[in-house]
Amino acid sequence: MSQTGTILVVYNPISGRGRGKRLAETISQQLGQRDIPVELEPTSRSGDAQQIVRVAVSTSPEKYRCVVACGGDGTVQETAHALATLSTQSEENVPPLGLAPAGRCNDFARALDISTEPEIIVEILHRNHTMPIDLGCANGQHFCTVATLGVDAQVSSFVDAMRMPLKGTIAYVYGAIRVLMNYRPTPVKLEGDFGLIEQPVFLATTANTSSYGGGIPIVPQAIPSDGKLDVCVIDSVGKLSAFRMLPIVMTGRHTGRKGVRFLQTKKMTIQTASPQDVWADGERIATTPVTMSVVPNAIKVVVPK
Repeated sequence: MSQTGTILVVYNPISGRGRGKRLAETISQQLGQRDIPVELEPTSRSGDAQQIVRVAVSTSPEKYRCVVACGGDGTVQETAHALATLSTQSEENVPPLGLAPAGRCNDFARALDISTEPEIIVEILHRNHTMPIDLGCANGQHFCTVATLGVDAQVSSFVDAMRMPLKGTIAYVYGAIRVLMNYRPTPVKLEGDFGLIEQPVFLATTANTSSYGGGIPIVPQAIPSDGKLDVCVIDSVGKLSAFRMLPIVMTGRHTGRKGVRFLQTKKMTIQTASPQDVWADGERIATTPVTMSVVPNAIKVVVPK
């Protein structure tokens, strides 16, 4: 990894209604004023960020001081997945991940205290202070924040399909209300270091970081550098109770409540009676049955000192 090399900025031009493109251009200009060379690479469809990073880094690994994901959590997830995969192939010369949050939720950047302000992002990238960060893995696909199954996965699917102009927590609230109108509990079988759980659930989340949906603290105690995944299981409830549970979960007040369990594991299998989608980082990443695992120190991330 070069400490004085080029910064590769992979950006989603439509993220945040064009904020991804504007932010990428702004930080490129400001980094140039500090005599730091920058390469801008736009994405045009799902999978592009992963391919761009894989080709660039594997071709010239010593060229880059870091690879910046500029966009939402989906762009971050693809970039992180590419870097983590390259790290498993070679522990040397894999550049760290930089973050320029420009999406709807930006939960991974929030977990690492990365600002959305261009000037602060540039200062963080200029200092190039890194730390090792864990990633989750679902059937071989890395994720950065929280993998969801149950009602929250259904909300993620609804919000993604609607392509609403709303963003962050507001979008999640609207999606949750719509989904809960037709709520049905999800029967699951979870098996991990904590033992076996087999029952219908309201939701089952597997967390590397504490929040999703733009700052909803679903697992407040989750730390992305402890070598473990934190699991939140909320027992099945009726439809009326589900509506009552929504504001409680969104404000992190579900901790300590009856029917809510917090568990830790390094590996977990999830089975359902019929295939169910698993969502993480704003993307559909797997379908049950799924094996979840933590990848300790999977990547290095450029963070504030």
